[in-house]
Amino acid sequence: MRPIHLRGGWVWQGAGEPSRCDLFLTDRILQQPVARALTIHLEGCTLFPGLVNAHDHLELNHYPRSKFRDRYDNAHQWGEDVNARLDCEPYRGLRSYSLADRLFIGGLKNLLCGATTVAHHNPPHPPLFRRDYPVTALRRYGWAHSLHFQTDAQVRASYRRTPPGVPWFIHLAEGADALAASEYRRLRDLGCAGRNTVLVHGVGLSDADRTEAAQRVRGLVWCPTTNLYLLGQTASAKRWLEAGGRLALGSDSRLTASGDLLDELRAACALGFSPDEVLGLATAGAAALIGLPQAGHLRPGAQADCIALQAEGGAETLCRAHRADLALVVRGGVPQIGDPDIMAQFLIPIVMARLDGQPKAIHARLARQIARCALSEPGLQLEPVYKPSNPL
Repeated sequence: MRPIHLRGGWVWQGAGEPSRCDLFLTDRILQQPVARALTIHLEGCTLFPGLVNAHDHLELNHYPRSKFRDRYDNAHQWGEDVNARLDCEPYRGLRSYSLADRLFIGGLKNLLCGATTVAHHNPPHPPLFRRDYPVTALRRYGWAHSLHFQTDAQVRASYRRTPPGVPWFIHLAEGADALAASEYRRLRDLGCAGRNTVLVHGVGLSDADRTEAAQRVRGLVWCPTTNLYLLGQTASAKRWLEAGGRLALGSDSRLTASGDLLDELRAACALGFSPDEVLGLATAGAAALIGLPQAGHLRPGAQADCIALQAEGGAETLCRAHRADLALVVRGGVPQIGDPDIMAQFLIPIVMARLDGQPKAIHARLARQIARCALSEPGLQLEPVYKPSNPL
């Protein structure tokens, strides 16, 4: 891999205003310049770390956003509604696609919005860890779905199988009723609320349980657009932080969420968090919570994942952005998609495309994967006939 020199841009360093500095990278961010680096001119752009999505169901992103009543008391009711319709359309037809294609669409959704690292909440399917999977999927984790859809014995067994230093995820208190409010104490009594436990949603936590859990468990993943859609309210994220808990943002899947992680950034800002706070929840804060300290920042030694906007500004510029606004997405030191003028500088084979109506260029390897997938990514169209800019 030829080293890359990203020159002339502004770099967001985790808080405050970006500073003007150059980045040098291979598959990692480098401490200092190296010989033979390919220089990419990014004057007028702001660089951010690749986003870290702390909660997604990667095989569910080809489904339409779905609910069957205006508001649910808890997500278990929603789950029962969905399960009762799995043999009806459109769910029956959408279930027939291969797991590999379904997982690919979930990875592609994340990559296109700049979320280059994702915690998948479901089994660790082998396709997630292929070298050509679009994003870095968390490899070491434990999980249980919930206290409703699994037995106490299954939840306890999953927790005990998970090494103490490895995050263990569970949907918990995803509701606004007494059942949701009781779930934390039930999990604690099962012996599964420990230092590696990551709660997902936490909408129904009582004040007392929130205060205790914030000190007891590893952290909470907040998915505001899913919560608002299904329940009409979301977790008390600020109170969780005030109680000393760790917090990260997750997008959930398109089955319930607005869209992607950028939608969650905007929602979190609308709910009273500052842009710097919000971006911290989707970069270094999320990476620490899921156990990947090499992600979510642009310091030397970090994995070389970054995104760029053709604008000068701090976290607020990214918190207002949509995926088509991203001028560049780099994963592992390899440019994946971006504005044509920027992608052309990398001297790689590219395929022209349109993303939500905006012209983009996509690395030819990724474009071939997109073309082979039996599922289509909404809003993305490859040019039907293309000539790579360089030989493959």
